[in-house]
Amino acid sequence: MRLIHLAAALALASGPAFAAGGETPGDLRATASAESESWDELRRLIFADRAVAEAGEMITLEAPYRAHDAAVVPIEIRIAPPLGKTVRSFQIIIDENPAPVAAEFTPGPGLGRTIELSTRIRVDAYSNVRVIAELDDGELFGAARFVKASGGCSAPNLKDAEAALAAAGQMKLRVFPAADAARPEAQVMLRHPQYSGFQMDQVTHLHIPAYFVDELEVVQGEQLMFRMRGGISLSEDPSIRFSFTPSGEEPFQVRAADTDGDEYTGVFPAALGS
Repeated sequence: MRLIHLAAALALASGPAFAAGGETPGDLRATASAESESWDELRRLIFADRAVAEAGEMITLEAPYRAHDAAVVPIEIRIAPPLGKTVRSFQIIIDENPAPVAAEFTPGPGLGRTIELSTRIRVDAYSNVRVIAELDDGELFGAARFVKASGGCSAPNLKDAEAALAAAGQMKLRVFPAADAARPEAQVMLRHPQYSGFQMDQVTHLHIPAYFVDELEVVQGEQLMFRMRGGISLSEDPSIRFSFTPSGEEPFQVRAADTDGDEYTGVFPAALGS
């Protein structure tokens, strides 16, 4: 069983999670990557006895210190591995979430050596948000930011349930110019309610079963951009923006799948502003 699914199953079995309340003394922005009991346990669960080194300038992770909406927390990631090395995979981990592994990405040649990607996550309690990258030689490096937010996994969805389910699987992909003309940006957006299993139906007062996108793949022509394995900690209507190295003018192909076994596909032009 995939780790993301295992974490979600364990969380759901234990019942709804409630966010920690109150302020934590001191300015924790400077200690975002400090050791903690939660991280010690997670690190052993996810990486066994492998060391995770401080990334330093190799990984830049931007996230709001105090989130405006705990269910839609924007994060930006930049990973620049040393010369001669590439990124094999990277994970977004939220220490205090009921299912901490929000997503695991396998980058393809289309993302290039330096990875620049942004998305939106749910944060259920004041927590370190981490990016852990594995290089092609097996080394692990991590960076973290502390985010003050609570209740993101149990917050009700923004859309009417019937409308959200009817729209599930609708997707868009747009291409944008960037400062580096050789590295434009693209954004893939997928309609999906991303039910976490901790949200309550406002009519029945029963918890809505977990239902979320667990696979996403973006390809241009024959060139892989990335594959993603996702969990409940990605926000409703997942959106991923990324810099890429174009493969000519061949169209993008997007494939997604969710935990109900439904698959969604789309083909999109690679032209700017499409």
